[in-house]
Amino acid sequence: MKYKSVKLTNNDGKMWHIGLDENDIGKHLILPGDPARCEMVNKFFENGRLAQVSRGNPTYTGTYKGIPVSVMSTGMGPMAVAVCVEELKHIGAKTLIRMGTSGSLQPNIPDGSFVIATGAVRGDMASRQYIDLAYPAIADIDVVNALRQACKEYGVKPYCGVIRSHDAFYLESPGAHGGPEGVRERIDKWTDAGVLSIENESSALFTVSSLLGGLRAGTILLTGGYLGNSYGAMSTSNDSEYPKRVELMTKITLRAIEIIDGLEDLVDVRE
Repeated sequence: MKYKSVKLTNNDGKMWHIGLDENDIGKHLILPGDPARCEMVNKFFENGRLAQVSRGNPTYTGTYKGIPVSVMSTGMGPMAVAVCVEELKHIGAKTLIRMGTSGSLQPNIPDGSFVIATGAVRGDMASRQYIDLAYPAIADIDVVNALRQACKEYGVKPYCGVIRSHDAFYLESPGAHGGPEGVRERIDKWTDAGVLSIENESSALFTVSSLLGGLRAGTILLTGGYLGNSYGAMSTSNDSEYPKRVELMTKITLRAIEIIDGLEDLVDVRE
């Protein structure tokens, strides 16, 4: 089948779920899960405006160094991300960068580090509804390289590699069933495989973006402690340095968008 959904709109012509049209977004979008993070990102925009709040998720649009940009909360989980990717594709999005947090799967990654995903273990169910697990969830190479370059310019050494996405937070998290032993039992195989960190959205973001075509998708994450040692605590969110690290992650992401804007738009080879 051809991966192209029907453009479903409300009576006002805006997309059914996200409540936006072509005039509401820049072609480069930052996608945090947390709605509160959107307002912070908007402070870096020139002429930033609230374009929409749909189902509790805000979208702000403006420019960054003259480049049209938006920040939109996807909410939590892979299905929500898949819906956003589908609808943003219909209204002209070209670059989608998830900017979020994650739990480290490696004890040697310090709290507050940045992880750039090159791909994701598809532990979610949403992407499996699109295509079987033989299809990889891979970040766009231009986004990966732009994020790495931006980190270098800001004097940051990121961890680059495969992450894991899943859709059952309380099975692999600081509050997981089974206590510390249960967490380690479920994460040890991923730690042994060299998977860097765990979150909930990127596998769907990468898979759906690739299937739809013409989209560059990537992810940068702030780590919040090794899950094997942090049961019952979310160290990053309680850290006084956390807001500064999120702000730095925002600057890195915007610089990456500036780099990507100098590239030609992706061409879908199927068209």
